[in-house]
Amino acid sequence: MGDDLRLALRYPFVRDVEVTDVESGVQISGQAGDLSLFGCGVRSRNLFPQGTRVNVRISHARQNFEAIGRIAYSREDLGMGIAFVSEEPESDRILAWWISDLARGLN
Repeated sequence: MGDDLRLALRYPFVRDVEVTDVESGVQISGQAGDLSLFGCGVRSRNLFPQGTRVNVRISHARQNFEAIGRIAYSREDLGMGIAFVSEEPESDRILAWWISDLARGLN
């Protein structure tokens, strides 16, 4: 058994993403590399430190997903892992729809 303790399957999902530090308002752009019901991986030239509370925004198929998250890890070789902490009901529905499509290989 490996050390991978993820709560949900991650799916490849390369999309532009905006990540904003909730406290400072500093925004960085990057690319999501994977997506799950509980978080995403983001590659960017600039990284926020582990533990930073962020707002995440991903656009896909004319829909915008937004959530508050926390940086779970931040490494130059891997990028940032963001754990979603909360999202509005509409964003929750959008995320579930995207994940459903990814699971069926439609995305």
